[in-house]
Amino acid sequence: MAALINNGLSGLLAAQRALQVTSNNVANATTEGYTRQRVELAERPAQAVGGGLSIGNGVGVAEVSRIYDQFLADELKSATMAQNRSRIVSALAGRVDNLLGNPDAGISQSVQAFFSQAEALNRDPSSAVNRQQLIAEGQSLAQRFAQLDSQLGQLGEEVNGRLEQAINRINDIAASLAQVNERITTSNVSNPNDLYDEQERLLTELAELIDFNAIRQPTGAVNVLAGNGQPLVLDVTAYELDMVQNEFDGTRMEVAYRGRNISNLITGGEVAGLLAVRSEVLEGAKRELGQLALGITEVFNNQHRLGVDLNGALGGDFFAAVTPISAASANNSGSAPVTVSIADPAGVEARDYVLRYNGSAWELSDISNGAPVSLSGTGTAGDPFLAGGLAIVVGAGAASGDRYRVSAVSGATSDIAVVLQDPRAIAAAGPLTTGVALTNLSDAKVSGASVDDIADPNLLRTVQIRFDDPTTFRILDGGGTDLSGPLAYTSGNDISFQGFTLQVSGSPVAGDVFNVKSTGAGSGDNTNALALSEIASKGFFNNGELSVTGVNANLVASVGSASARASSELSVQTLLRDQAELDLESVAGVNLEEEAVNMLRFQEAYLAASKIITVANELFQSLLGAIGR
Repeated sequence: MAALINNGLSGLLAAQRALQVTSNNVANATTEGYTRQRVELAERPAQAVGGGLSIGNGVGVAEVSRIYDQFLADELKSATMAQNRSRIVSALAGRVDNLLGNPDAGISQSVQAFFSQAEALNRDPSSAVNRQQLIAEGQSLAQRFAQLDSQLGQLGEEVNGRLEQAINRINDIAASLAQVNERITTSNVSNPNDLYDEQERLLTELAELIDFNAIRQPTGAVNVLAGNGQPLVLDVTAYELDMVQNEFDGTRMEVAYRGRNISNLITGGEVAGLLAVRSEVLEGAKRELGQLALGITEVFNNQHRLGVDLNGALGGDFFAAVTPISAASANNSGSAPVTVSIADPAGVEARDYVLRYNGSAWELSDISNGAPVSLSGTGTAGDPFLAGGLAIVVGAGAASGDRYRVSAVSGATSDIAVVLQDPRAIAAAGPLTTGVALTNLSDAKVSGASVDDIADPNLLRTVQIRFDDPTTFRILDGGGTDLSGPLAYTSGNDISFQGFTLQVSGSPVAGDVFNVKSTGAGSGDNTNALALSEIASKGFFNNGELSVTGVNANLVASVGSASARASSELSVQTLLRDQAELDLESVAGVNLEEEAVNMLRFQEAYLAASKIITVANELFQSLLGAIGR
């Protein structure tokens, strides 16, 4: 009779525990991070009743288990890391694309307006309005470069702020995980499921911020290693990440572990996305924008110097010169000065470099990928290092391992400025005027003179090309002094002298004279204005294959492509994360229909166990009644 009651009671208690667990599942069906639980029942050891027989002794609750697949959970964390990185990159790359690629507010409109005004000057080079407007458009262009530089800088500051917030949150999560680990390891419950759920919730939240490896211990605690093995949590101890200044740029913050920069070791989560936006999008856009500023400055200045202004003087610089940047690492122990200048503007690329002293020689590498860059020269003032269109001079005092960041164009967007203020000083005319003497007897013609060497001291000296006969000529100065002696003549061939080149075509006769003289003050000539309006589309960079217009197009295409790639990558990673979440949810999530069935099943088991106890009680009462009679 006691065994019957015991079996009924054990079944009653088991069904009651199962109903409690099922009701808890239903109550937490929408609780974030909750994992479905299940009562694991086990048969109690049988009881010997004699004669070699044994009878079951009821049922017991072995444990309350979490229905969880750790492999699926880890896949979800990995997918979360990748998806959150892509989310940040897509959002900020899209903002950079809107900033630089906007047809109305981007740089393209300002570049086009400036060169359109140069074309207007070409059509009417004497117009004071056109001259003043060219200066105004140049100032607007410089201002737009400065605005874009400032806006990109503000995005960089936003990245710094977001990084700081993310690092603080990571440290908070690490501290919470250490506390949960301690509660798990000191718990007197064999399976503290609520604590395991809290542990997994914190790990999932951490995966949104940074990539890591989670190593689970037999005690139930979890160790968390970020980057390439930097511990964030070891058992019940939490460690912190912090922020340090970049070794070359104090305004750029890096992620650090115990003071050491580990930014390049972080590959997932929001932090990796922020770092990628800065290095792959913001800095790349700033370099390409700087290359455009350098191109406009150099191309326009070079051509402007080849003309003369309304005062009859050779043209000067229209824009201020761009100054390359050299920044010593904060970790340097030496004191060697490094100066950088532009040796070949057409050879400058949208790249930054690291110059490093290895103890016996200097090495140059691309800062973005570490690829080595060849250096020529010895690094002295008389024989500087040459690479990427730059001239680099290094002084004494370098220590082994010293590093310098070298940038040709990163500062160009803030450097560009109009230095020419007097509209009359715009050199719209060509420096030389050619003409045919009125006394010539032939119909031979002379072309305009193109400038080969603006620095030739005799360039503006008046000369005459006088033919001795149809096949020879001499070049004379204004006083009739022979400067060249007889030279052979072939129609249309170049005639180069004192920094200019021209062509005489036709069949001249003895005594024909062709004059070359400096363009006087107040000239309405538009030779140089025409050249200024056309230079944007002429090859300059990359051995003459890439024009200023091409650089501008590449800039817009580059940021647009980066934004499109980021958006596409986000779509893919979001699909992968959603699928991983569904896979885990199918195992660990609460299915209300299933729980409703379980509720009915355990209710019936409870009633059945109650019936056993009722039957046992009736039998016992009958037995007592029989004995009493």
